[in-house]
Amino acid sequence: MTPAAERQARRVARYYRWLDGISFFKARRAAGEEAHPVHRALRDPAGGPPSPLVIHRLMLEGLALPPAPRVLDAGCGYGATMLDLAPSLGGDWTGLTLSPEQRRRGNAAIAAAGLEGQARILLRSYDAPPPGRYDLIYGIESLIHSADPAATIGNLAAALEPGGFLLVVDDMPVAAMPEEARARLAGFRAFWRCPVAPGRDGWRAALEAAGLEVVAERALNPLLLVRGMAELRGRIATLRRQRRLLRLLGLGVRLEAEIGGLWLETLQTEGFVEYRVMVARRPG
Repeated sequence: MTPAAERQARRVARYYRWLDGISFFKARRAAGEEAHPVHRALRDPAGGPPSPLVIHRLMLEGLALPPAPRVLDAGCGYGATMLDLAPSLGGDWTGLTLSPEQRRRGNAAIAAAGLEGQARILLRSYDAPPPGRYDLIYGIESLIHSADPAATIGNLAAALEPGGFLLVVDDMPVAAMPEEARARLAGFRAFWRCPVAPGRDGWRAALEAAGLEVVAERALNPLLLVRGMAELRGRIATLRRQRRLLRLLGLGVRLEAEIGGLWLETLQTEGFVEYRVMVARRPG
């Protein structure tokens, strides 16, 4: 990894030490799930209940994977995506996280599900993927933390088998927005430790520069569960007052995470940030 990537990995690892297991993530947990999905719930176009698991089906639509794919989850959290997909898709699954607590809980959930020989979570940066080639690599709301998204995409693309797929599911700011919205975007990036946060064109350029062909993409904002702007602004104002006090005690990180998420929700509601899935394929 580059020095910048190493510094960012340490920064994100410290961030997740604060956040692991707090109510902010528990609120995003779907009922009955053993590992906490730390990505957001979506409405189900097929008519099922809203769930963080909906994205798993949507991101794989139309993908022709081999019968037993080798899969890399680049920023796996507690491993919920692997737990959901590995039993039905088969193959071999590796998840990467910078959080020892996420690795511990996730591997315990994998063992409880009887998947120890099929899936595992490693304490490792996605900027240094494990040796070998993969048929499918994906990052769900994780690659946005990269200090150099183009380099990260290049590293992951190099680990793809010919014909393999790289999926980016993330929040992508639009190019044009008013200054007030841009200030909220800057606050979100700072509070969620996302130094670059590329837009759609930035991710597409990074994928193409890595020699991949973008074969599908979809904006998912209509499926997001968002609140009214008045409710969001009121909650943000309350949390910012609380944060000022907690910062004096060195305890402001958890509130920063929630404020950043609320700022992001306002930007999604107004259309200034698109929640998108982009699918790229390595020729071969």
